[in-house]
Amino acid sequence: MKKIFSMLTLLILALLAGCAGQDGEDKAPVIPGSIELISDSDQMRSDGTDAVTFTVNVTDADGDVHDVTEHAEIYLEYERVPLSSNVFVTEEEGEYVFYAVYGLSVSEDLVITAINDVPQLPQDPQQDNLSFRHRMLLIQHTGATCSNCPRMMESLKTLSEDTAYNGLYHHVASHSYNGGENDAAYSDAARDLSMAYNISGLYPMLTFNLTTVSAGTDLSEIKSQIDLLKKEQADVGISAASELSADEVVVNVEVKAAVTNSYRVAAWLLEDDIYSLQSGMYESWHNTHHNAVRYAAGQVSKLSFAGERLGNIEKGGRAGKVLVLPVEESWKVENCKVLVIVTAADENGNYDVANCTLCGIGEAVTYDYK
Repeated sequence: MKKIFSMLTLLILALLAGCAGQDGEDKAPVIPGSIELISDSDQMRSDGTDAVTFTVNVTDADGDVHDVTEHAEIYLEYERVPLSSNVFVTEEEGEYVFYAVYGLSVSEDLVITAINDVPQLPQDPQQDNLSFRHRMLLIQHTGATCSNCPRMMESLKTLSEDTAYNGLYHHVASHSYNGGENDAAYSDAARDLSMAYNISGLYPMLTFNLTTVSAGTDLSEIKSQIDLLKKEQADVGISAASELSADEVVVNVEVKAAVTNSYRVAAWLLEDDIYSLQSGMYESWHNTHHNAVRYAAGQVSKLSFAGERLGNIEKGGRAGKVLVLPVEESWKVENCKVLVIVTAADENGNYDVANCTLCGIGEAVTYDYK
């Protein structure tokens, strides 16, 4: 039905284009190129207030991207009338399929999932407090078949036992070495992280936040990098709740800003106690792997993990987002937890980690005040 309607729509648009200018109004020129419908999130709450915002882009022959949202039409599948704006809200749970029409072009479908059963956030115990504890993100790029990786495991174990440092970060193990061959902790998310950081051939490697700052296995070097990046106070605080629903984990997140900025949010599913024989091991515990990334909700592309858009949040303001993490049968959900990551824009519009927090499945965490 969509294809038939689209053909009729294009025919009408072509006829209208031939009559352009008869009413005396200036018509926006159509930019030739490939059309793409994108959204600031692919999940939303079906509460009648949470919204998804669409953008329609056209990429021309030179590779330049043009925002043509104002001159495009966005349709919900099977509807004859386009949306009245580029913002969509609903009170009904389910999957919604959208596409855009611009000139004589029709975009690919875009699916938005609306969720009714959202875990409840805990009450904020200090409504006016904006003094948040800061934690950076450490990503260990590793693999069970990497014979040098136990050296990094030893340094990180020692670091986790140092009370002067273990409260300054959250740790993720990204098992991507050798394409995950013979590694039970491998995942597509880990593969994409290795491409985003361009880790190929550099294992083991430790990266900090979403920047290219990296360190080898030397513990003193790792501590030096943490000392450079730690903050006395975070720009943003995080409250979260998660629960298992069928074969997916639903995560409800609220963010409160201490600094006015543009923010994004992501949620990564991590699994503990994964047994996979570690090459080069010299201690039995090397064969059991923790904090292995399984899925990354809010992944913008294979090379960007900046998260889903929250928009600009004024100091003292709040914004929320619901994210869904599918769970595969081979993963032990009872050993899983959720890492919520909030990123903030720098002066060039690039996003890096502003703060992060851990939330158990079926649990909730409130803002971590100093």
